Amino acid sequence: MTEHILIGHFLLRREAARRAGISPEEVTQRPDLLRIGGTWLEEVYFAFQFDESGIRSDLGHLVRELRRSFDDMTIADWLARPNEALSGATPLRWLAAGGDGEHLAKAASSAGPREKPPAISHQPESSRWPKADS
Repeated sequence: MTEHILIGHFLLRREAARRAGISPEEVTQRPDLLRIGGTWLEEVYFAFQFDESGIRSDLGHLVRELRRSFDDMTIADWLARPNEALSGATPLRWLAAGGDGEHLAKAASSAGPREKPPAISHQPESSRWPKADS
């Protein structure tokens, strides 16, 4: 798996905090929320993690467990990919269809994320390409 599948909409920190009913500072510390970015620009949060009552507890526990071994992009990618252990449904569709959280946790153990994305090379672009023969 070298390319990530990501499902938007995305929320800025202030909107994620509003939906969660907590401060913007608190939202950055939540171990049950997946986020993207944050180095040069403000991080964004996946909207699928929230419902009308705040942070979705059905995802929160699973995210917290998976974050012990995987980064946020890898977890978000796994949530969006069809999974054999879930009869071909994505984990997000499984939950939306009323799928059992315990079965999803077992799927995460047996057929969950398996690798982190490849590291980005920080080599100058000119050093990555072979020199043309003169």
